[in-house]
Amino acid sequence: MNDLITTAPALLRDHPAVISVEFAGSRSRGTHAGLSDWDFAVETSDFEALARDLPTLVLPLDPLSQQWEPMGHFPVYQVLLHGLTKIEYLFLSESQQPVPAREPTAESLASINTHFWDWIWWIATKGAINRTDLVAEHLTQLHDHLLRPMGIEPVPLSVDAAIGAFASRRDALERQFGVEVDRALEDEVRRGVERVLGQG
Repeated sequence: MNDLITTAPALLRDHPAVISVEFAGSRSRGTHAGLSDWDFAVETSDFEALARDLPTLVLPLDPLSQQWEPMGHFPVYQVLLHGLTKIEYLFLSESQQPVPAREPTAESLASINTHFWDWIWWIATKGAINRTDLVAEHLTQLHDHLLRPMGIEPVPLSVDAAIGAFASRRDALERQFGVEVDRALEDEVRRGVERVLGQG
């Protein structure tokens, strides 16, 4: 995976709006855990142009999922690879307002699904290193931002409970809306959670 230090920045560097892409975060400092993200700080002369092209630029990585982090105070493009390795492109010079909780609709259910599985995997990685404080904090945030708008009460007390509640309600909403979301991300995250927590 150390090849990502070379590969992930190289995918962006030839874009005309890219000024620099630098290895960043806990891995660059040597303070990471085994499941930590691979972070890269991006400087750009035209954020909108680069943001528009990012989904295509990262395709050589064969991503399992990709999304803009909805809740941060600066833009972060998250790319989750097969094997549940996550790359994050951080736009630290930009700012954004966190996206409000979204009501599920036929159009939004797929992105809600991606956000849930990406987030629950992050929570599981914190559980794997016994950060019970972060697990509890983020299960509450997960409930506020994703689960409650779907009609799920109460706050789940574990990763396994969150997965069960989300999947059941998501399946019901699929039937209600007459849509079906892809299960590839869910299947891989479930296997990952089982591996690191014995849950899922």
